[in-house]
Amino acid sequence: MAHRVAIAQIAMHWTTPENVAAIRWAMNLAQSKDVQICGFSELAVTGFHRQIAREARPEVVSPAIRELQALGAKLSLGIAVGAPTFSDDGAKFISHLLIDEYGKTAAVVPKRGLTDPEATFFSRGSSRPIGKLHGLRRSAVICREVEDHELVSAQLPPGTVDLIFVPGALRQDPDRPWSDPPEYVRNIQRLARATRSYVVQTNWPNALNRPEESIEGGGSTVASPDGEVLFRLPEQTSGVGIFTLGERHFEWHPR
Repeated sequence: MAHRVAIAQIAMHWTTPENVAAIRWAMNLAQSKDVQICGFSELAVTGFHRQIAREARPEVVSPAIRELQALGAKLSLGIAVGAPTFSDDGAKFISHLLIDEYGKTAAVVPKRGLTDPEATFFSRGSSRPIGKLHGLRRSAVICREVEDHELVSAQLPPGTVDLIFVPGALRQDPDRPWSDPPEYVRNIQRLARATRSYVVQTNWPNALNRPEESIEGGGSTVASPDGEVLFRLPEQTSGVGIFTLGERHFEWHPR
């Protein structure tokens, strides 16, 4: 079966209800275009901004996840969506949830590669589980974890996954010489070759804390198992890109 995939490159908002409304829009659009799996960015449910402490609370996040699980089951749509998760001892994690077409959580991938500012609020993950959505084995490599080739290759050796999501806010590094393609795209290509899987980036198209960083937002990238860049979505633009896995073209639906 040829799998139809959607990349929800939708704009970040300050509150969970606003973000969930945008996620619901993307899910309904994806289902109307015969999509089986829809990917969202890092912390898509809450947004990733200076108000994260206000939003990253179980009483805010848990109802939102249940709402998305119910909608996914109704639409028979698998989703890969970023949200905070919480341990019994109070630790918080930046996680990517793989929710299957029945609304069940197939895997929760906690982010290990935290930046120093992120580590002041979130705890580091220690595993990279695999979940099955519509028959495909999937995992996630969150944001700048894509630079840690050796660790990720050991966790996801060839033959273990069919598709990897790379959610985040990746841009050209202003402290390094400009390159085309950007270094993070080359890292996505390396990840695809090392794991022999498709890699689907879901990049935020905008930044809230520092709006000037939106200049190079978006441009979500899809790479084939041999490392070829199949296409990149538009930059600085909110919308949903829909494609058939393995093909080099996509449909763009702006929001």
